[in-house]
Amino acid sequence: MPNVKELVSSTLEITPSISVDIVQYQPTERTIEDRFSTTFDQASNRLILGVYDGHGGTATAHHVSTTLPVKLIQHPPSRHSTLFEELDNSLLNAFINDHSLFRSRSENWVAHAEVVKSGCTALIFDIDLNSMLGSFANAGDCRLVVYNPSKNNVRQTVDLNAKAVSEVERLQHQHPGEDMLIVSGRLFGKVMSTRGFGDGYYKLPRGGFMGNRKHRNYIDILSSIERKNKVRMNAQYNSYFYGYHTPPYITAAPEVGTLPLETGDVVIMASDGLWDLISSDDAANIVLAGVASGETCLATYLLESVIGTQSPGDDVTILVLQM
Repeated sequence: MPNVKELVSSTLEITPSISVDIVQYQPTERTIEDRFSTTFDQASNRLILGVYDGHGGTATAHHVSTTLPVKLIQHPPSRHSTLFEELDNSLLNAFINDHSLFRSRSENWVAHAEVVKSGCTALIFDIDLNSMLGSFANAGDCRLVVYNPSKNNVRQTVDLNAKAVSEVERLQHQHPGEDMLIVSGRLFGKVMSTRGFGDGYYKLPRGGFMGNRKHRNYIDILSSIERKNKVRMNAQYNSYFYGYHTPPYITAAPEVGTLPLETGDVVIMASDGLWDLISSDDAANIVLAGVASGETCLATYLLESVIGTQSPGDDVTILVLQM
């Protein structure tokens, strides 16, 4: 995907009565790392929307956004958690198998490594348009907001990252006795993500009786494909992995739940580039104003309203669906 130095927007018609407004914005010269997906199955009248916030490159977000929805639409929402974890495990295993002592590297080893080297959070909203029941699966800090104008009621997912108390408590429970997990609001003082795909640095095995030898080898391999102008992680190994004892420290397991929908509800899904600048309530009110004034693309209206007063420091992807 090319740079999105100006906002890029579109409206996707799902059915004659349902459409999704989409906008993306990259405020810098970098290539946008966000991705999104819209998947509709006419036979079951089921719509799955997804937002994927990439970091460290585009490979993971691109792969997950094109692969995960295809898997999800083939199974009921009760399988969301399993499918998230199975996909992430397949990425890690493809990389590990490429560097096994008992196998030769596959011809796709660089692509496998790129998907493990970068990472992405993922948020999907799986809507049964017959029953109007929405099922969400959230692995990270993209956010889903559902606003009902008649009830003036906002419902939303929880942002899951190193700043969330629930995530800190989960990590402490899963890694007892490891006191230096969250430093300065980041995992090992380095990354905000605690859930998501890829990010193999903090998932790959340590090495057992060999100490960190196996993990160091994996980091050497991932560093070998890093872009030339970036300081390689293997040169900073002790700084990044001083507390690397019981991986994985990042999980693709999502927080799941359901949100019943009603006619008139407004659904907003966005990467954290938006939520760093505006509250869920304010976003809902802006979209409602856009509905009242007959705006043709509510996602664009929301973004332009926000960047008119403050500039994003990160990629922004917004999906808006009016029920």
